[in-house]
Amino acid sequence: TPPALLQIDEGALLFSDAQPRALRVRVQAGRDGATGSVRLDLPADFSAEPASQPFSIDKKGASQELTFRVRPPAGAASAVGTLRAIADVGGVQVSRGLSRIDHPHIPIQTMFPVAEVRLVRMDLKKGRTRIGYIPGAGDDVAAALRQVGYEVTLLDGETLERTRDLTPARFQAIVVGVRAYNTNPRLAQHHSRLMEYVAAGGNLIAQYNTNNRLAKLTVPMGPFPFDISQDRVTDETAAVTFERADHPIALRPNRLTDADWAGWVQERGLYFADKWDARYDAPISLHDPGESPKRGAILIARHGKGAFIYTGLAFFRQLPAGVPGAFWLLSNLISYGP
Repeated sequence: TPPALLQIDEGALLFSDAQPRALRVRVQAGRDGATGSVRLDLPADFSAEPASQPFSIDKKGASQELTFRVRPPAGAASAVGTLRAIADVGGVQVSRGLSRIDHPHIPIQTMFPVAEVRLVRMDLKKGRTRIGYIPGAGDDVAAALRQVGYEVTLLDGETLERTRDLTPARFQAIVVGVRAYNTNPRLAQHHSRLMEYVAAGGNLIAQYNTNNRLAKLTVPMGPFPFDISQDRVTDETAAVTFERADHPIALRPNRLTDADWAGWVQERGLYFADKWDARYDAPISLHDPGESPKRGAILIARHGKGAFIYTGLAFFRQLPAGVPGAFWLLSNLISYGP
């Protein structure tokens, strides 16, 4: 075990403007009487205040939290890099944290990952900023949206029931987390309320849900029927084609290009729709090598004054990883409509 362990909770630190952001580094003593200092190794043009900070921890296992202010490059609309935290303990430099995987069916796995975080500066335009977020099965999308300047209100089961003012005036958009309809049976009771919200001019975006023998989807999600399949695109570099180059989600408020599909992690998306009512628009097409085109990654339907959107794109992976193109596209979905 190193003489000190460094833990950074954020996987990515996101900058949608030139303002600095706070980064918390937790130092845990690997031995009694651990003293030293912590500094940040920064990519070019990023800076931090202070340059270093001292720590002093009496007991092994105890910890101390240090806060730095990280500033993105001045005048740059976009920049990406990796920050690493480094501790100097008695002349020994360490840059490792501690992660333990402990489940009853496998041996305990103890790892010492590098204490680093991805830094992403992106020029993100936001047409709508007041967001309601219905939590899904453990995704970090709401936290990522907060990082880039969205005003996010969590609408868990009880909060959603207590919220009488479920209107576009309060929530310019509502985003539903991954597998929320699979894991939250109360959403069935709120379907009519959510559709009334859309009809009144709201924008409701539902991320992927499953519909199979292990996780059966028993409640409707949208204003019109559609079926969820097992279709997915696992090649994160698969080409994505807009059926119409002038489609609003490709243009407003962020103009998307092919370059914005670069850098995605692990996959493009999963549990796409494969059958849908004719009132849905399916604006994009993509597929894994050797497979037929899949058009159910995004469905959009106007309902009353607002819009319902279903998407199987893996925003729940891309946003915590700081993928700029995913932020630009989701911002466009949030802003879709009149």
